[in-house]
Amino acid sequence: MTRMTDSPWTYSTATALQSGLMVKCPACGGPGAVTAGTDAFYFKCQRCHRVMKKPRAAFRRKVENLCPACGRYYRADIPEGEGNFPVLRVACRYCGCTAPGRVQQVPGGWYTNYGDIWRGREPYFGLELWFLSSYRGRPVWALNREHLAWLIDYVAADLRVRPPVGYLGRMQSDQLPTFMKTAKNRAGIVRCLRRMQEK
Repeated sequence: MTRMTDSPWTYSTATALQSGLMVKCPACGGPGAVTAGTDAFYFKCQRCHRVMKKPRAAFRRKVENLCPACGRYYRADIPEGEGNFPVLRVACRYCGCTAPGRVQQVPGGWYTNYGDIWRGREPYFGLELWFLSSYRGRPVWALNREHLAWLIDYVAADLRVRPPVGYLGRMQSDQLPTFMKTAKNRAGIVRCLRRMQEK
């Protein structure tokens, strides 16, 4: 029986930027990495050596809403130059229903939520993740090789243990979709992750 102790939440888009968030190059399709400096985000392809730079904004604008159609909570980031209105109509990322929402201005530059990966793309340049696959029609992805190794160990474990009761932080597994943690999907998800490891 394999046993794994869950770890504090260490794999986010923000932390992956330190070692490199692995993505697919838009020019050649090869592997590349997104990293961050103090004032900008950077992309560099390992194959064709294409380089991109995007300044980090001091602020970003977003709309958080409860969809009236599907009842799910969603967030939409508002691109720069889309008018300075207090309320904008935005589409639900799950069902496409459009509804008005209050625009909020928040400190920009870093994204930290697991949910910031949407449709297999990172939130800085919108590039497709390098470690991306699907299992029964649902996306399965990893931010980089370290995250992929952690996912394989966690999903493959027969017994998953929480840290001692006194620890109040968020656990890494709290960020995973339920279908990845279900015992009946274990073997299939692990096979999917191991195939990605061969890239």
